[in-house]
Amino acid sequence: MTKVKTNNLLTPAQAAKDLVISVATLRKYSLIVERTTDNSQYFERNSQNNRLYTSKNIEDFKEMVKLSHGLKMTLETSAKQIYPTADVKDTSDAKQDDEVSELHATIAKLESENKKRELTISELQEELADTQKSKEQLQAELTTLKQQAAEKAENETAKKDENIKERVNEKVSDDKKSHWWNRFKA
Repeated sequence: MTKVKTNNLLTPAQAAKDLVISVATLRKYSLIVERTTDNSQYFERNSQNNRLYTSKNIEDFKEMVKLSHGLKMTLETSAKQIYPTADVKDTSDAKQDDEVSELHATIAKLESENKKRELTISELQEELADTQKSKEQLQAELTTLKQQAAEKAENETAKKDENIKERVNEKVSDDKKSHWWNRFKA
């Protein structure tokens, strides 16, 4: 809201009287202009937030109404011919360009993050393959160690069995010599 001297500005009642319309109709025209220009502050306002009108505004309203009486013309289409909308389009185009730039930046960022993730995934896959190879090698070593342990156990068992047999045979032969009846045979 701007502070403006009200000497050369008309109140809604004065403007409606000059246009020979009601204040409600003036409000309707004002809303059409504000929508067309995409500027809710197109008209000056007083401290009570009431619109204030210049003589140029009154002339533009008269022209807008005059144009709207033509074939296939509405107040909205005639307002678009009178009031500047190019600035609005430029602003909206600039906003769209900014949004498109932001989207491109976001896409580039996401693609970069995606490439980093793919690289991490491939590194993890290589690490997993290396770990699986290490596991297979350890499994093979374990199998070899089990076989060696089994062979060693068999050899030790065979040696023990042989030792036991030798002792038994020695004992038996000692027993044969040491029995009292063997003394009489000689």
